[in-house]
Amino acid sequence: ELLGKWLVRRVDGTDIIDILVRQPATGRFLARRLYLFFVADHPDPDAIEQLAQVYHASQYDIRAMLRALFLSPCFRSERAYYARVKSPAEQVVGLMRLVGDYASPKPGFGEISLECRYMGQDLLNPPSVEGWHMGKEWIDTGILVERVNFGAKQLGDVSKPGVQRIIERLRAEGELSPAQFVDGCLGLLGPLRMNVKTHAALLKFASQGGPLRLDPGDSAAEQRAAEL
Repeated sequence: ELLGKWLVRRVDGTDIIDILVRQPATGRFLARRLYLFFVADHPDPDAIEQLAQVYHASQYDIRAMLRALFLSPCFRSERAYYARVKSPAEQVVGLMRLVGDYASPKPGFGEISLECRYMGQDLLNPPSVEGWHMGKEWIDTGILVERVNFGAKQLGDVSKPGVQRIIERLRAEGELSPAQFVDGCLGLLGPLRMNVKTHAALLKFASQGGPLRLDPGDSAAEQRAAEL
């Protein structure tokens, strides 16, 4: 009893944290969470173990774990391409950054924030203390439609600064054939991989208007680029 009282007096919150961070399970837990957030929805056990070793070898330094993760083959290889499904928050924020809108609060900001809820993630209101399930559980037929419709609405709005930047970069290429038009848009949106069927559908759509010339003030040509 006396020993117990002495321990209670001598051990404080900082000591408890020190005990927790030294546990082998803590390193593996943190490594798994970092891997899921930055790399892929399905953890690689070997990569998790390596990150956990960095955690303990660095005296529990998260920066060292991140440095090791970002320089590792698992993060930099092509296997990491499209290995994560964005959460609704990532989807909405990423699109807003791409189109250059709502960089600061303004009317309509609340409606934009509600888009996450429509896609299945009610911000600050997870379904349980466990939080939301990630990965492909974000995708079902209804939610996928919401994602596509929201993205199409934002990227199809030529008044958005980010959309105008995309159009300006296309304009700088001069007259574009339908094939160049498709490849130019894909290149400006990111390293998107299209299967043959999808690429053919895009090319068919682009071919309907013939070669593209984005002359200044040609709103029809700009809208055509935004639609593609």
